[in-house]
Amino acid sequence: MRHVPLRMCVACRRRRPKGELLRILMTPEGFRLDPTGKLPGRGAYVCPDNPDCWAEKKLRRFAGARAKALSEALWAHLGGKDGQSTHLPAG
Repeated sequence: MRHVPLRMCVACRRRRPKGELLRILMTPEGFRLDPTGKLPGRGAYVCPDNPDCWAEKKLRRFAGARAKALSEALWAHLGGKDGQSTHLPAG
């Protein structure tokens, strides 16, 4: 049986297999989505299928003052308004 790495959502603190979560990197240019999970840098994970996890208040743990911008970008990307975007603006 193959080992499946578990990661924790920064918003709801639920542990899930890494492949079920969306990785977000914080870069000097802003936030960047990493669906492959292989881009270099420190990242955090968020549940892509749970809109409660995209709330600004729950993202403050990871993004601090930029949580509002990250929340809006997640809503735009995962909410279906802008499904093509892979680079999130810094706020």
